[in-house]
Amino acid sequence: MDNVLRGRSSLFGAMLWMLCLSFLLTLLLSWVPFVGPFIGPILGGYVGGKRAGGPGRALLAAILPAVLVFAIFLALGAAGAVFSGIPLVGPLLALLGGAAGFLAVGHNAALVVAALVGGLAAHSDY
Repeated sequence: MDNVLRGRSSLFGAMLWMLCLSFLLTLLLSWVPFVGPFIGPILGGYVGGKRAGGPGRALLAAILPAVLVFAIFLALGAAGAVFSGIPLVGPLLALLGGAAGFLAVGHNAALVVAALVGGLAAHSDY
């Protein structure tokens, strides 16, 4: 584990660490009430922030996935608008998009904060 935390990655590599680790742990621990969905982004953000090597690079590596998630929910909202004329499909997509967007904001906030902590920890190591 020490090798994972002390290694250096490119910006894209740190972003992949954050995405993969947070996604995998969120899926595996989603059954834990209240804190389960946030353990993944906290650990993924910390490890990715340490791999990024500094707070600035960690913040950038954490914000890029957040922008990608935002684009996905924007596309989901656009699909809801396209199908809004069909009864039940448009409101259902809007409800799902809103609920998923609410969870994504919390997920990304935890990821960004943990990435900054990991980046600061890596910065203090050097």
